[in-house]
Amino acid sequence: MSKSLVLMRDVICIYHPEFRVSRDLRAYGMKHPDIFNVERLVEESLAAVGPYRFIDGDHADFSDGTDSKTASIRVNPARAGGNSFLGEISGVETAGGGRKAGALRCTVYNPHKDSLKFYFLPKSMWSRHITIHPSSGVGKVMYSYHKPYDHIVKFHGYECGSFEELARAK
Repeated sequence: MSKSLVLMRDVICIYHPEFRVSRDLRAYGMKHPDIFNVERLVEESLAAVGPYRFIDGDHADFSDGTDSKTASIRVNPARAGGNSFLGEISGVETAGGGRKAGALRCTVYNPHKDSLKFYFLPKSMWSRHITIHPSSGVGKVMYSYHKPYDHIVKFHGYECGSFEELARAK
């Protein structure tokens, strides 16, 4: 499977207002998930479930100041034969130093299980863990997934049990 297909299957076809009501659109989305801007459709799905509006601002996607981020856990281990797999939430800070305004609503694709993990990261948490890319100057939050425990250590305590919980988190 792919990140786009799992996002389409587990989020967009269920929660997006237009996909939810159209069997034809759901079927087309499942057949061709890579032709859609799934990140944008996840943002619209979050706004459909959560108590805020989608505004697509420079430093926030939603009217409550939060931002949606999709990410993936890498397929290859950090060290050959290891059980840790890296990932990153990119674009949390611009090359000019502008940061996202508030909490991050993160939807993380797990290729080891073809499933999604959901995290609500308050700004006070994620802003302490920014790594600046040396050539682009863009900030990201790096993380490590421990496969035997199905766990991202850095995000412990911030996991949401469902997409609905992520969308409604404060």
